[in-house]
Amino acid sequence: MDKIKIFLADDHKILRESLRVLLNNEEDFAVVGEAEDGLSIEEKLPETGADILLLDISMPKKNGLEVARSLVSSGSKVRIVFLTMHKNEQMLAEAFESGARGYLLKENAFEELSAAIRSVCGGKVYISPELSPMLLSGFLENERSSSDLSERELEVLKLLAEGHSNKEISELLHISVKTVETHRANIMRKHDFRNITELVLYAVRNHIIEV
Repeated sequence: MDKIKIFLADDHKILRESLRVLLNNEEDFAVVGEAEDGLSIEEKLPETGADILLLDISMPKKNGLEVARSLVSSGSKVRIVFLTMHKNEQMLAEAFESGARGYLLKENAFEELSAAIRSVCGGKVYISPELSPMLLSGFLENERSSSDLSERELEVLKLLAEGHSNKEISELLHISVKTVETHRANIMRKHDFRNITELVLYAVRNHIIEV
């Protein structure tokens, strides 16, 4: 059985050690690397062939959001799951805009981590259930029907919600990046989405993607 290869990035050594033990106890997981600051992640990660990067937002030298943006722009295929203490909507929005596929609270890590990793590896998006009610309550005030989106816009929305970049979507749908950007702008305008988090939650609630 092929194991899910995981790279741990957190500046707290004790937490990394605890997570390593927890994850390596799972038959289908293997921790293949670790880093304690943002620059070390970029140096070490490419050599490991990791499937999942478990990443803290607050990191020395280069924070997790910056690292995520760099990895996405470089074409890295690693799937990013943020493991953080931040509970606010702004940070969640920035995390998904930077390329994350998952967002998990540290206080719930030991209960949710395995499920989060498997979900993200399976192409789904994972958000700590504790955050969903808080975000949905504000988001649903502006919810509109998806019937005003074209078939192509729905395809783009689904891929955006799954965490794909504009470039990846252009390759998957065989359209130009400029066309993807136009569809993305139309989707955001038609539904008054303020950020990618609202788009993801809309896709979840309307069963456009699975979580």
